[in-house]
Amino acid sequence: MNLFDTLNEAMTDEVVSKIAKLTDEEPTKTKKAIDGIFCTLIAGLVRRTGSTMSVNMLYNQVQKGNQGGELIGDVMSYLNKKDKLDAILKTGDGLVSQVFPAYKSPLISMIGTYAGIKKNSSTMYSSLATPILIDAVGREISNNKMDVDALSTYLAEHHEPLFKRTPEELVEKMIPQLGLQELLSPKFASNSGNKRVIAPKSASVKPKAVPGTPTSTPQTVETEEEEYSSEGSAFPVKWLLIFLVVIAVAAGGYYYYENYYKPSQTGESQEETTVMDSTTTSPDTTARAAIDSVTLKDSAGAAKPVATTAPAATTVGGSLTKEVEPYLTDKAKPVGQIFTMKDVSFVKGSQALDDKSAGAINELADLLKKYPKMQIRIQGHSTDAVGIDNKAMATKRAFAIKKRLLVAGIVDTRIDAIGIQGSGDKADIKVVTK
Repeated sequence: MNLFDTLNEAMTDEVVSKIAKLTDEEPTKTKKAIDGIFCTLIAGLVRRTGSTMSVNMLYNQVQKGNQGGELIGDVMSYLNKKDKLDAILKTGDGLVSQVFPAYKSPLISMIGTYAGIKKNSSTMYSSLATPILIDAVGREISNNKMDVDALSTYLAEHHEPLFKRTPEELVEKMIPQLGLQELLSPKFASNSGNKRVIAPKSASVKPKAVPGTPTSTPQTVETEEEEYSSEGSAFPVKWLLIFLVVIAVAAGGYYYYENYYKPSQTGESQEETTVMDSTTTSPDTTARAAIDSVTLKDSAGAAKPVATTAPAATTVGGSLTKEVEPYLTDKAKPVGQIFTMKDVSFVKGSQALDDKSAGAINELADLLKKYPKMQIRIQGHSTDAVGIDNKAMATKRAFAIKKRLLVAGIVDTRIDAIGIQGSGDKADIKVVTK
């Protein structure tokens, strides 16, 4: 049973009517809103299967955030008791930001418009639907003894039913507004057809065929599938360990380069760093290479003299810091403030960043490191795209900045990137959490 079927069983007409009564909304609008939220959140889960690191983080978050199957098993019991409802809404409020970073505000706004309900109702429905969904996933993990690879495959299998069950009206809204363009990529469609591996390799031995004993074709196929599933689960573990070792070695080398080797370089430009683009944003990118090269240069474009101490710090106290830092430290100011990255600019008609943009991006990276709870949404703009439409170019520009931040050591889940058409040719950031 997939998540859509599980949620349909849990969200009975009685449950929906109770929720509608709590928010003074029409049951039909409430049903439309909740279904829309579930579709959107499942899309977010499917999206995270595109990154190994993102799936690992999701797996841990689900383990911590689920209610042991009690919530999805009896939603009405939580709705009838105020203390239990308040507790689950508080949990859900945090889960939206943790499991789906940078999407909370746009999701709430989108669902409100889509279903024609009040913003307060949309907020409450999102905070309720998220823990219900996470509990459903947690129960699936527990019942089927899923590991990270099995969870990734299970969620990827929802790609096809997602687009079959989600109303076209909602798809047209959530894809651009929530940065889910990569779900249109063929790689997700191909992944969704993978065989699901649930349990670890069984200790039992498959009986061997006895010569002369007839075996039906269906039995042979079933045995082969069981062998595939049991052997398939061990394979990713081996390669996962190798991957972790490679990452550790690369991290050590990068640290040595940044702190010991790099300062001694004179008269040479900094080396080109290649970053794997795991968050493809539009279908046309699949026709290109899977790896984007991002060149990190000195903001002045010139060589630096030999340094006798650690590498020079990035821009401190720049215009972005002076605007953002007072806002971050003022608890009275709500999240959602937008700041223009005035010192970031692009080569005309493309997503390539000008050399002078490096300082401002490094400054933003320093802010993210200084304030570890801070999550942002980078909003790219374009009015002069060449070869593609402005919306696609705006998205590419946002991801160009995001890649620089990833290279600087910022975790992927703290940064969202979207494109906004027809708003100049700069970029800005929206503070989602602080």
